[in-house]
Amino acid sequence: MQGRAITQDQLDHLFTAALEAAVGRIEKDGHFHPLVFELRGNGAIHNVAVLDTDTIDGRRTVIDRLFAILRPRVAEGRVKACAIALDRHDDAEVAVLLRAPNFSANIAVPYTEEGKGFLKLKRRLSLGEFAAREVPNELF
Repeated sequence: MQGRAITQDQLDHLFTAALEAAVGRIEKDGHFHPLVFELRGNGAIHNVAVLDTDTIDGRRTVIDRLFAILRPRVAEGRVKACAIALDRHDDAEVAVLLRAPNFSANIAVPYTEEGKGFLKLKRRLSLGEFAAREVPNELF
């Protein structure tokens, strides 16, 4: 699968899956750790649990380590595209790093958060205008 372009529709579905999961985690817990999604060869999108067992040396970021884990999966052809959702809570945005053979962008999605309830806080996010920035492709 490596080197084959994927469609805009597939990219949209992958982005939407990552964004919806990120929004759900913030509304439920107020934050989240990076979420990894893969578009597989059969067209299915999977949320992937990542167990990073490498030594943390302080030189590589979490994203560098996630890309290092994904590279062999891409090289084997198991992954057609991937998305990593990041919680940028201090900036009130979700960042989605979307990578495919024919696409590489970081998409910032600003949000406003509203909370209700005293004992059990219920959060509700309203999304702002998306901003995509092309970046080098570290995976494909």
